[in-house]
Amino acid sequence: MQCAGNSKTFVIQRNPLFSGLIKNIEREVLSFVPKSSMIDDILESVEANGKLSLKQTWSLLNVGPNRDSDLFSKILEISRKTKARIFHGKIYPIVPLYVSSFCQEHCTYCNYRAENKNIKIERVRLSDEELAIEVEFLAKKGFRVIELVYSTDPSIGIVDVSEHIKITHNILSDFGGGMVALNARPYLVEDYKRLKQSGLDFIVLWQETYDEKRYKELHPGNTEKSDFKYRIDAFDRMAHAGIENIGLGVLSGLSDWRKDWYMLMNHVNYLLQQYKSEIKTVILGIPRLKPAAGALLKKTSFIPNDKEFLLAISVFNLYLPTALPFVNTRESWDLCLNIAKGGGTIFTFDCKTIPGGYALEHLGYQFPTYDFDLGKYLGKLNRNRLKPVFNWNFRNFN
Repeated sequence: MQCAGNSKTFVIQRNPLFSGLIKNIEREVLSFVPKSSMIDDILESVEANGKLSLKQTWSLLNVGPNRDSDLFSKILEISRKTKARIFHGKIYPIVPLYVSSFCQEHCTYCNYRAENKNIKIERVRLSDEELAIEVEFLAKKGFRVIELVYSTDPSIGIVDVSEHIKITHNILSDFGGGMVALNARPYLVEDYKRLKQSGLDFIVLWQETYDEKRYKELHPGNTEKSDFKYRIDAFDRMAHAGIENIGLGVLSGLSDWRKDWYMLMNHVNYLLQQYKSEIKTVILGIPRLKPAAGALLKKTSFIPNDKEFLLAISVFNLYLPTALPFVNTRESWDLCLNIAKGGGTIFTFDCKTIPGGYALEHLGYQFPTYDFDLGKYLGKLNRNRLKPVFNWNFRNFN
């Protein structure tokens, strides 16, 4: 393995990185047309032995929720039962804490994009003192797992992020401890090692789409985010740095959602085969494209409807039941409950997607969300047989 300075050099002497395997997988998908008669056999096999192959996931992803309503309902039900056997209705609360809304990127679907002239957004960069105020506010509300979220802000370096992790952990320790997650730009191996040494518990990074041509259209310019391969191979760098709990996902609606979800499962399969001893927990990102006021791209023909969205998540649940879907407040409460049926999800509350959106009351958003106030929604979880575990950690699962 080689990691040199601030360059993007990354070489490993193992099998090809996932970015080098994508074309072959895409050809396989395009050449295989599943038959509806196969689906019943697949579901019977899953119920009997609990295993679903990658090729079988493509067949299930091609079920039409309206055309094949009985099969669709069966997939959702088997998914719920599978998750319930492992997690017994337990869900794991998290709250995002945005640190900066200054961004050098040009993502066409995002309110943070550099060209947005502050439509529905304040440009804010939290100081260490302001970050501490926000963390303490959230800890007093009962949160013990906090996700630090960053734009690609050129003024925030790896030293700053490491310090933010330490600040967050120090405050959580005053409330009995907790975990710190990170959602940020891709880093080099040595950077990931530093973050781990600072106390990082888990990291998530959404690939957005696995369609390279489409990816480049959506991320114009010659910036860090526009480098498709550097982003997609970040997960190898995480594993090499010893980060055990890793989240990946797609932004459903940017490209053909069925192909994106199939590629996502192939990517997870690759990582678990390559890094059997390194990766302990897989977190599944499930954002879906929503219209942001300052974005250029607000809607596409690729956005899965609610039923298709539930189908994709349920198929992933059957493929890797121990993974933790990351339920977010882009979606309605009822849809979030449907996603969480059976348990085994990370579940977002009190979501503000602007730095200082909690105690400091800054306004704006990266994307529009609902706001599930923790105090108001706990009772609704109980009525739906979902049991939140606030001070959770990955030893609960492994």
